[in-house]
Amino acid sequence: MKKEEKRQKIKDFSDYIEDGILEVGKDSNIDLDVTTIVKGRTGKMPNSVFVIQDFAMNLAIKGGYSLNTYRVLFYFIAVSQYENFISVDISTISEDLEISVASVKRATKELSDENIIMKVPHPMDKRRIDYFMNPKAMWRGKTINRDKFLNKAKNDKLQLTLFKQ
Repeated sequence: MKKEEKRQKIKDFSDYIEDGILEVGKDSNIDLDVTTIVKGRTGKMPNSVFVIQDFAMNLAIKGGYSLNTYRVLFYFIAVSQYENFISVDISTISEDLEISVASVKRATKELSDENIIMKVPHPMDKRRIDYFMNPKAMWRGKTINRDKFLNKAKNDKLQLTLFKQ
């Protein structure tokens, strides 16, 4: 379909909607003005996360983490699912990053101690741990859900130790 044909089809549809609303208003003795605004889609965003700038700046300034800790952190950012959930075991991280299991354990302990990640026992497999990225560090999901999460957890448990001086 050519651009001009598309435009005309959209205009015809818009006029049809406006006329229908005006007719319903007329039937109900309501005087209305109707304007339809049509916006084209701009495309779909690729999978992405929002990294909070204060977190990134404090992380860059603090330094002191090992290369493996940074690699595990970026791995977690890359594999995080909706609302920061990460379900991956240590051996998988070790294999994917080609580092030792001990290095992964050390990195997850350091990230957990700094409150960058939160460890949660897996509900079905007690030998396994799931992770969540702290929403004060990064977020994958709708912003409104992050705000709700932060409002619900209005305590110091989520405070990143990077921000404590």
